[in-house]
Amino acid sequence: MNSREEKSLSKWFDEYVRKFAGQNGGLPPMLKLKLDHSRRVADNAAGIGHDLGFDAGDTRAARMLGLLHDVGRFTQFTDHRTFRDESSFNHGHRGANILEKCPALAACPEKDRCRIIAGVRDHNRMHLPESLAPDIMQFVKLARDADKLDIFFVLYSSWKNGDLRRSPDITLMVKLDGPINPPALEEIKRKQTISLANVKSLADFFLLQLSWVYDLNFRPSYQRLIQRAVIKHLAEVLPQTAEIEEQILTAERYIRAQLASQ
Repeated sequence: MNSREEKSLSKWFDEYVRKFAGQNGGLPPMLKLKLDHSRRVADNAAGIGHDLGFDAGDTRAARMLGLLHDVGRFTQFTDHRTFRDESSFNHGHRGANILEKCPALAACPEKDRCRIIAGVRDHNRMHLPESLAPDIMQFVKLARDADKLDIFFVLYSSWKNGDLRRSPDITLMVKLDGPINPPALEEIKRKQTISLANVKSLADFFLLQLSWVYDLNFRPSYQRLIQRAVIKHLAEVLPQTAEIEEQILTAERYIRAQLASQ
């Protein structure tokens, strides 16, 4: 992807998002949250790609994938007033459908179109299809890592400043109070990503984020976990019980092992 194609695609995204502005010209708060998130995920994706040794063209494609990964969220919230896929539609699939009709993306090289559409379509899947070509798989994994890294930031910041209580949609409307759900704890003990079906409380939602430690793909992603003190922030929010403290220590050991082995 060259710089002209990147600028054209970025301009298309800005124009697309403006369609959801209110009469005062501003986006509804939850869509502004998604716009800001998309821009930070773009930065994350470009940064990880650069650290992986991507050339300039591939780094641009990675940035555009990050920017566009949640493009399906805008119609989702506008039409259904929720970010819960199970209560509306799969936002990854909707985003891919939107981009298949995007003229700015159609003008990009086929390689980049395939990477971006697949990355948008599959970034939110619980398990990735093994049939993806290696190059496309790398970009899908990149989108997933870049997305998770910003969600860590969004959730912790929103908890810290009180936005979670003012805007419960941020955590998909889970109960803000309540203990850890035992099935969620059993999943993370097996070093598995906690399933959304087992997320019943805000504590579960933050435990889900801790379980994402086992679902990152690249050394630069783990480096950013350390640089951004993600585990320290999660420990601040999670219940201070012996079982949770053990899971935090286990996650920290896992991160160190990944950094040592990659």
